[in-house]
Amino acid sequence: MFSTTRGGKCRASLRIVALLVSAWLASAIASPGWAQDTGTWELSTTPGIVAAARDAGVADAGRDGGRVAPPGTKKIGLILLSGQSPANQRVVAAAREIARLFKFDVVVCDPNFDAQRVGQCATSLVAQKPDAMMSTSQSAVALGPALQDAYRRGIPWFGLVAGVAPSPAIIPYGITGREVGAVYDAWLFGEMAKRKGPEARLTIMALGAPTVGLAVKAQQDQLVEDAKKVQGLQIVVLHDLDLPNIVQDTLAVTKQTIRRYPDLGGTWTVCDFCVPLIAQALATEEGAGAHRPVVGGDYTMPQSVSLMRQGKVDGVVDIDFESSVYVAFDQLLEKWTRGRAIDIDPSVFSKGYSLKFMVPYMVTRENVGTAAAIPIFGSDYKDYFSAKWQAEFGVRSQ
Repeated sequence: MFSTTRGGKCRASLRIVALLVSAWLASAIASPGWAQDTGTWELSTTPGIVAAARDAGVADAGRDGGRVAPPGTKKIGLILLSGQSPANQRVVAAAREIARLFKFDVVVCDPNFDAQRVGQCATSLVAQKPDAMMSTSQSAVALGPALQDAYRRGIPWFGLVAGVAPSPAIIPYGITGREVGAVYDAWLFGEMAKRKGPEARLTIMALGAPTVGLAVKAQQDQLVEDAKKVQGLQIVVLHDLDLPNIVQDTLAVTKQTIRRYPDLGGTWTVCDFCVPLIAQALATEEGAGAHRPVVGGDYTMPQSVSLMRQGKVDGVVDIDFESSVYVAFDQLLEKWTRGRAIDIDPSVFSKGYSLKFMVPYMVTRENVGTAAAIPIFGSDYKDYFSAKWQAEFGVRSQ
């Protein structure tokens, strides 16, 4: 259990909580990561985006003597954090979609939160002599000797989804966690203040998983720092999830928390599939009423979207993880066909293309819409790269 220091005990201090939240929220919303556009519920073909992508593809082709043939058969190894994670499922889906387009082979290994199996996955996949490797949220230490073996053999290795400790053997294409946390915290604090009222003591249950990696810990650190900026706001529970027993742990801790803190203000978690579990646990307790906590967390999945439409989940921070897969493949294509060096700087997402990729946004009860698709407010990576690759390599998406 963890709590931030309360700034004063008098009742008057609680009356200014809403003002403090509003002031901090205004500065946080001013950041480029705050998604305001809710005019569409899913990715759509935008002529300007497609034209820009085609221009980029033509420009690439022009600099190197015209359109070139695709690189031919390639094998890509992909190590997940867990196949249970919708964020990881989205990465797999994107990789396989690109692989079908170029007739590549994607081999997936799922350790399912088992730290010992991560190294085994790395060893197994590297032994299959891949042309490139990708992993989601896995540190160099966890990946073991196979990572260094791949590095010595010149096999590019991309770290996707969540950033990890720097390693020359891993190309850092994952998020830092800070930017995602700032967007979610700003939204959460504002919603709590609106729901609980200006005189309420705002309290948070946070379910973290710092052992997963650097980015996950960074997002948790961001929460602690953001909470300290709001007088009267308190993290009453800061729990490290028991990953091998994550479902029961989430349910149990949520029920224990709402019983001990019946006026709980909101929930925070880095675990995507824990958001529906939190809503499920609250539905069996007193927290299911009109004054229930603001419920949310990280990364969209069908269950959380459905619960948003039912009014049982309030919001989920998300990011277009798929765009990191597309950028990684684009960098590989340029290397394999034109001999260009892979851009190993994460700024490639904001500076390397005519769109900005990997920018966090909020999906909420207000903007979730009714369409069957999960709403995506990020950059139109799919149309962008489809147009670019058609212009550059002559491939056409199905």
